[in-house]
Order: sequence, then C-alpha cells, then structure tokens
Amino acid sequence: YEPLIHFLMNSTGLNLDYYRKKFIEKRIKSRMIRVNCGTLESYYNYLLENSSETNKFFDCFNINYSVFFRNWEVFKQFEKIFLSALYLKNGDIISDLTPNPERQYRVITKKNSMNSQNRYKNPKKFRKHSINQILYQTSLYRKIWNPSESERHINIWSCPCANGEEPYSIAMILDNLKNQIPKFPQFRIIASDIDREAINRAKKGIYCEDSTKNVSKFYENKYFKKENENFGYTYSINKQIKNQVEFIEEDVTRGHQTSLMYDIIFCRYLLIYISRRTRKEFLNILRNRLNPGGLLILGKTEALNNFQGDLKLIDSYNRIYIKEGGLNIN
Repeated sequence: YEPLIHFLMNSTGLNLDYYRKKFIEKRIKSRMIRVNCGTLESYYNYLLENSSETNKFFDCFNINYSVFFRNWEVFKQFEKIFLSALYLKNGDIISDLTPNPERQYRVITKKNSMNSQNRYKNPKKFRKHSINQILYQTSLYRKIWNPSESERHINIWSCPCANGEEPYSIAMILDNLKNQIPKFPQFRIIASDIDREAINRAKKGIYCEDSTKNVSKFYENKYFKKENENFGYTYSINKQIKNQVEFIEEDVTRGHQTSLMYDIIFCRYLLIYISRRTRKEFLNILRNRLNPGGLLILGKTEALNNFQGDLKLIDSYNRIYIKEGGLNIN
C-alpha cells in the first residue's frame, strides 16, 4: 500500500497525506476494477507499465460534481448578507433565486426530492444568530462603510471551484445587485481548483442541463444563453459574468497562490474528504486567509466540531462561520 501511495503522490502531484484513507482506498479500488487488477501489487505494476493510467487516476480522484446554486438557500443567505449590510431588504431589489420546479423535476428523483424536503423542513430552528446580530462584525460591512485605500474590494474565494458553477453563481448574484444598487461595493472573485481540465471547462462556461437544474427562471433569462444541441440543451454563461471570475490552478492543501486576504471563503464539500489528522492544518490554510470578521461557508454536511479555534458558527443550517476578531458575539 505505502509504495503505491508514494508512487501516486510523485506521479500525480496529489497531496494524498491530507485525505481520508477510506476515500483514497475507494478511488484506488475504483480504478482497479476498471483495469481488471485484483490486488494492490498488480495495480502498482499496471501503473508502472501504463503511463496513461496516472492521468486516469488523477481524474478519478478529483470529484468535480457541482451545480449552479447548489443548496440554493445558502446563496439566498449570501445575497441577504449583502442587502443587510447596505440596509436594504429583499423587496428593494429585483431578484429570484428560487429554482425552477419544472427543471428540477426532470433531473431529481422524487425520492431524493422528498428526502431533501424532510431534512430541511424548518431551517429557522437551525440558525444561531440573525444576520443583523453579526453584521457589524463582518469585514465586508467595514469595507462597505469605512473603506481604506488598500481595502476597497470585497474579496471572495471559491475553493475548490470544480467546473466553475459556484463562483459563477456568486458572480451572478453580485452583478444583479450591482446593477440595481448605486455605489455597490467593488468585489473580486477568485476561484481555484487542482484540476486543470476542470478550470478549462470553467473558463469556457458551457454547461449541460443537469448543472443548471437549480437556476431560477430569473437568472436563466438574465445570464444564460440556451442552445439546442444534438445531445440536448446546453447553457452558455454570459461573458460579463465570465469576466468577473479569476481562475487559478492550484492544490489548496499546499497553500494559496495569491497574497489576498478574503472577506468570504466558500469551501464546500472538500472538508469531508480531509483526514481528521490533517484537518486542523488544512483549516489553518483557510483561516489564515480570512480577514477578522471574514465568513467561511462550508457544505451542508460539514462541520468544524472540535476544530473551530477562532471560527464561530453563526448559521448552522447554512454552515456559515465567522472569524472572530471584532466585537464579541452575544
């Protein structure tokens, strides 16, 4: 096992030390089945004899599944944070993030839909604090109302960004607000992923119907071009939105390439694959890039538990944490 892991790390560049052993083993077994290898030793020899298998393992290891507005309630809360910081309400702007039910019905089974509804039946009971209670502590609030020369942009980081659905979802929300709100704050969106092919797909900005199943009619009409191809519909993202996201190819477990400090970090559905042994070290990479009062948004199934440090949970339903450093939360 160890020689195989060592070889895979050297040949793929993957930092396998960070990931859960069960997750790594599952990925290895998946490839073993595909190439008809019954033992780790035979798969190791297969790798030595077939250089193309290295790339196939890399592709298998990276989970690039994502959709626009995944867990759309999270993005609704994200929008609300900006509106509240500007002392506005939902009724003050034109926006609708509610997914188109007709589109969802075509791509989601009835069983999965029912499970989702039952699980999040009453989201209000999960929330620890209202937005208004913690708003003045956030770094984005300070930047909006008391910007310094060096802090005029609200910086947002999406990692891992997969095929670009998440950072583009962020960009659409902010662009929609910017077009309606005078003197809306400047923002910068960085999106990073280890997979070069995923980054290239993100830059092209062309998606299948499944990726857009959570997109509302409002955002589809405003930011997508729908085309009928031989294999079904494709959806091309608006060039204006594409230009608002900067993509970086990097392995976040080895650090972040830019020197930026962030006001919001989306890191959703990566932590579940990180081993408990290295989780604190990984979280420090994110924490060290958050401004005091910065927000960390995790996936719905993720939690920091004993690894919180100065990250305090403020919304358990949407898994939003704030980096303490301003006034205390009551």
